[in-house]
Parts: sequence; structure tokens; C-alpha cells
Amino acid sequence: MTRTMRRCAVLIGIAGFTVVLAAQLACARDVPDRSIVLKKIQACALVVDVRTPAEFAAWHVAGAINIPLDQIEKRIGEFGDRNRPIVVYCRTANRSGVAKKILQRYGFTDVTNGGGLRDMPPIERTRC
Repeated sequence: MTRTMRRCAVLIGIAGFTVVLAAQLACARDVPDRSIVLKKIQACALVVDVRTPAEFAAWHVAGAINIPLDQIEKRIGEFGDRNRPIVVYCRTANRSGVAKKILQRYGFTDVTNGGGLRDMPPIERTRC
């Protein structure tokens, strides 16, 4: 393989990776209006922080549980009823977007990407 061919192959690889990454990020950031997230939470949604345990320990939404993105499939039973409303969030809405897609693939029907930690409304539950 010539030097020019290697350069072209590298550039094609980088371009392909960039397109795939951009598509994943665009899909992951499907965050609804904050009022929709609040209604789900008020309807007793399971609120799941998909960040790392260290991030969760530093700061999290009150009442949320921590199931890191890389553990979702191993801990799928902890999500309970597949029809229960679930709100997932992370730091920037990217990991929670991926988490939403994983849960939907496992048959969960009411999963909402709550966005990033700062996007989340305060949780004030009295009846859940």
C-alpha cells in the first residue's frame, strides 16, 4: 500500500467515525421540555442517574438511584415493570440518551431522557 493510499484510508476512517459519532450524539440529545420530565416524576417515575458512582456521590437528584450506563444490561432487573415510567439522566444528556435506547431495546415502553443533571427539575415527591 502506498503512502497516499494509507493517508486516504486514514481520512476515510476518521470521516466515518465522525459521522457515526455525530449521529449518535444527535440521537442521544432528544431531551423533552422540563415540564414533561416533571410530570413523569410526579407520576412516580423511577429516576435513574446513569453516571459513574463517583459522579453520583458528588451530586445527584434527590431520590434518584444510580445504575451506571455500562451496568444497565447487567442490572436490567432493577428497573422493574417494563411499563413503569422511567426518567434517565446523566451530566450532559448523552449517556442518558444511550441508556434510553438500551432500555427501549429491552422492552421498556415509557423511558424519558431527562437530560443533564442541570436540566432535571427538583424532585418533590409526597406520594411515591
